[in-house]
Amino acid sequence: MDGRQWFLYMNKQLLFFLLALTIAFSQTPDDRGYIVYVGDDSPNFVLDFPNGTQISLADLEGQVTMLQFTASWCHVCREEMPHIEKEIWKVYKNMGLNVIGIDRDEPADIITKFAKEVQVTYPIALDPGAEIFALFADRNSGVTRNIILGPDGKIVFLTRLFDIQEFDDMKRVIHSLIENRLKEQKNSLAAKKQIISQLKKQQSPSERYSTRKLETDLYKAERELNRKERRLALAKLKL
Repeated sequence: MDGRQWFLYMNKQLLFFLLALTIAFSQTPDDRGYIVYVGDDSPNFVLDFPNGTQISLADLEGQVTMLQFTASWCHVCREEMPHIEKEIWKVYKNMGLNVIGIDRDEPADIITKFAKEVQVTYPIALDPGAEIFALFADRNSGVTRNIILGPDGKIVFLTRLFDIQEFDDMKRVIHSLIENRLKEQKNSLAAKKQIISQLKKQQSPSERYSTRKLETDLYKAERELNRKERRLALAKLKL
C-alpha cells in the first residue's frame, strides 16, 4: 500500500468511525430517557387505532399535535389524563390541535376500557412492542411522557411524569403554537380577499358571478376563524 492508498484508507476508516459515533450518540438517552430533543424533526410513524383507522406523521402536517404515551397500568398516566382531557383537549380540539394517546403494548379491548375508566375522549392508538415509543425514548424507560409537535413536524416540547409546573408550561407552549397558527390563517385569508378584490376590478358585472362563491367561502372561513380567536382569548385567561 503506497502513501496515497494508505491516506485514502485512513480517511475512510475515520469517516466510518465518526459516522458510528454520531449514530451511537444520537441514540444515547438523556437523563429522562429521551433519544430525541427539542428542535429535532419528529421520527416518521404510522399509528393504528382500535377502530381500524390509521394516522401517519404526514397526516398531521400543518397542525399542532400532542403525543401522549400511556398505559392502563400506569398510575401517573391515570392521574394526568383527566387533566389533558379537561385543560387541553376540550379547550383546543376545535382550534387545530390533535391530542393522540399512544398505549404501550396493550390490546384494543384494554385500551377501549382504559379510555372509559379515565374518561378521556381523545383517540388512543396501539403501540405493540412499544415500537412507536422507542422512536422517541429508550424502550426500557418510563412510559409517562408527552411530546408536542409543531405544524412543521418539529419537536417543540417534551415532558416526563406529571409535574404541575411542567404541565402548565406545556399548556402555554400549546396555546402559543395555536395562536401563531391562527395568525397565519388570518394572514392567508386577508391575502385571498385582496386577490379576489383585484380580480373583481378586472371583471365585467356578468363575470363577477363566478367569484361570489369564493367570497362566500372566504366569509365563512373568516367567521369561523373569528370564533376560534374569541375562544382562544378566553382560554388565555385560564393559563
